Amino acid sequence: MSDKRTIILTHTEIERKMQRMAWEIYENNHLASQLVIIGITNNGDYLAKAIGKILSEISKITIKYGRIDLDKTKGFNSEVKLDCETNLKGETVIMVDDVLNSGQTMLASMLPVIAQKPSKIQTVVLANRNHKAFPVKADIVGISLATTLQEHIWFERGEDDKMVVFLT
Repeated sequence: MSDKRTIILTHTEIERKMQRMAWEIYENNHLASQLVIIGITNNGDYLAKAIGKILSEISKITIKYGRIDLDKTKGFNSEVKLDCETNLKGETVIMVDDVLNSGQTMLASMLPVIAQKPSKIQTVVLANRNHKAFPVKADIVGISLATTLQEHIWFERGEDDKMVVFLT
């Protein structure tokens, strides 16, 4: 990783993005009585819970949670585990991750979700890199960035839960 880091989003900006994304989820699903928010391994899981908390504050929609565990470095070769509070059949599912790069992680994460036959899946990412190798599109995006293939976008959360998105 390069030593040169450019901050793309500060903690305060990320909090504002999550507020806006929660409102957008609510606008798209205002008639739903329940949403199942599924975070993808670590950072996506953290963001899913934070967005779910905001949704609980701004709406009367019941929020259920799930988590996808996989090794992002292995992509489709990783074992994908879905841990969820509820069965997804007929549910509206919101898949959350920190950064959408090639689309491989999001696509691999959807396989166990699709197997349970939800009625609708929406994808939410904090940062969208516009280099897709797989046909995955984020429905709700915090920030969209055009980067070179050599550049990387990182989401980090410190011990004090301060968040930052940076480019290397």
